[in-house]
Order: sequence, then C-alpha cells, then structure tokens
Amino acid sequence: MGPAAEPRDGAPVDAPRCPRCARELAVLEVYSTRNRWGGGPPRLRQEQWWQCPAGDWLGYRHADGDPLRPVRRLAGAEGDCFFCGDEECNVAGVPWQQEDGSWRDWLVCLSCGTSNPRRLRFPPPPDGAPG
Repeated sequence: MGPAAEPRDGAPVDAPRCPRCARELAVLEVYSTRNRWGGGPPRLRQEQWWQCPAGDWLGYRHADGDPLRPVRRLAGAEGDCFFCGDEECNVAGVPWQQEDGSWRDWLVCLSCGTSNPRRLRFPPPPDGAPG
C-alpha cells in the first residue's frame, strides 16, 4: 500500500476502496513537471489520484469525500505523451458529449502531469472506450 494521502491542508485522508475488488486503494502521486516558470519545482496535481494494488483500477477525485472517477490507461501511440515523450503514460477519463454533439474526454499524462480535454473522432462504444 502507498503512503497516506494528504489534502492541501495537511490533514490525512482515508484511502477509498477499489470499486472492483474492495481493496484499499494506494496513493498515486501525479506531479506537474512542465512549464515551471522561473524554474520552480514540480507541483503535485490538485486531484487525489488512486490505484488498486492489484493493478486493475486507476482513478482520481477532486477532494476527500468526492466520488471516485475512473480513468483508463491508453496503449500504443495514443498512450505516449506528446508533451514529455514518455511512452504509455497517458490515461483518459470517461467520454462525455458536448452540446454540439461532439464527444470529448480528459487526457492526463501520469509522467509530466499535463492534461487536456480532447475531441474524439467517433462516438465512444457503449463500454466507454475511446472512438
């Protein structure tokens, strides 16, 4: 199990349970390392990131008590970060439909912490995998 998570105020956070196997989730520290103006040190992303010790679930939440939001690891070229160049480090959130009918998801690099909403070319299949 990873170290205890701490929110911005320094108080410890109770680790949530894996939605798949009910094991206690381990902390995954995701740092923003790009665009550190003035040479500042990497900074921990604002979300709390969690992973299952069995390795079959990964997700985040914005604050203690918020619902867990699953992400999926991306494979191949889609999983490679075009900002830092690390391979198979990108994860994507659950796709959503915009008012204009287009589909988007949220892409995050677990290596450099860069995130962007991205437009999907096709509607996702019913299981939520990218199109």
